[in-house]
Amino acid sequence: MKFIFDLDGTITAKETLPIISKYFNVDKEIDKLTEETVKGNIPFIESFINRVQILGDLPVSEINDLLSTIPLSESVYQFIQENKEDCVIATGNFSGWIEKLVKRIGCKSYSSDGIVENNKIKKLTNILKKEDVVKKYKAQGEQVIFIGEGNNDVEAMRESDISIACGLIHTPANSVLTITDYAVYDENALYRLLNQINSEQKGKSLILSCAGIGSRLGLGQTKALIDISGKPLIYWQLEQFKEIEDIRIIVGFQANDIVKSVLQMRKDVIFVYNHNYFHTKTGASFYLGARHGNEYSLAWDGDLLVHPDDIVSCINYPGEFIGCSKTITDDAVLASVNESGKVTSFSRENGDYEWSGPACLKKEHVKYVSNHVYTQIEEHLPLPALVVRAQDIDTYDDYKNALEFIKTWGDGE
Repeated sequence: MKFIFDLDGTITAKETLPIISKYFNVDKEIDKLTEETVKGNIPFIESFINRVQILGDLPVSEINDLLSTIPLSESVYQFIQENKEDCVIATGNFSGWIEKLVKRIGCKSYSSDGIVENNKIKKLTNILKKEDVVKKYKAQGEQVIFIGEGNNDVEAMRESDISIACGLIHTPANSVLTITDYAVYDENALYRLLNQINSEQKGKSLILSCAGIGSRLGLGQTKALIDISGKPLIYWQLEQFKEIEDIRIIVGFQANDIVKSVLQMRKDVIFVYNHNYFHTKTGASFYLGARHGNEYSLAWDGDLLVHPDDIVSCINYPGEFIGCSKTITDDAVLASVNESGKVTSFSRENGDYEWSGPACLKKEHVKYVSNHVYTQIEEHLPLPALVVRAQDIDTYDDYKNALEFIKTWGDGE
């Protein structure tokens, strides 16, 4: 397994180019070039050549010294130090500018090269294509994880087995977000995700599925963001999940809106992308969220409200379970429960309770299915039934019932 990191804004806590341009007073030229590159008006290779033309007369050794002390993302640096043999840097930066910085980080690196004469860049000899680094390690049989955020990371992410969009310094490029598997905006979340991919982790991951369109509700937006008594539905959920460290929100439809809204409340979540959300259902989202999660995966629908006391019971339950409630919605999935209090089957016609959405499975039991979560649970039945007070929001009548449901939370009903 190889973890390949972009350098600027991923390992470093600041972008290197603005530091160089400000120090040498070439801000205007560099800022204009950077702006056009970020907009996608100038391809990276052309941008890099122009960058070198602007900075080429500056002393290479002085830039090298300047960048050697740039602050690093502490959590990313820690992961690299703990896994040096498995970590690689892939950067389009000129090798002579970052030599001391790379040595400080301490893992293998690939960068752009050139000829230096009289302490200045005379000629570029190679501009790194990061996807070539990915292909090299995949050809050696390695599973490759690429972590980056810019337009010039897209092809490397496309070639990698797992891609992570890094939003520690600024929002990842839209081109990155259209293909990435994960997006993180917090150092601790990135460190946690890297360790989860690297090895099995104990504990429980909450998989909050918010990728669907919610067309039956008819409010014209993803159900995670519908207004419930003055705040988005997902805020009600996050408030109840504040004690859970590993929250994974599956996004698809209106992903950018969900991400923006969630980050205003909590930054340490992991966003998981279901790019095929239109053709898949919650079963696929649950799999995508669970596949690199902790030992246990707690499934939760983005349109589900559960009484706070019962959420505590779900979080603290010491193993696998199926969350059941009294039948409250139309076209419900019904669960049959035996005398031992275990769910034995699901049905659309007959059952003792409604399966309201929550379920906890060992990660190893979560398989890919394109339809609903309960279809991947069935092969593991019987499982304990945990009775909860819940309100699913599929239709407008469900929405009105949800508004009434939350009014009961303070009176013990």
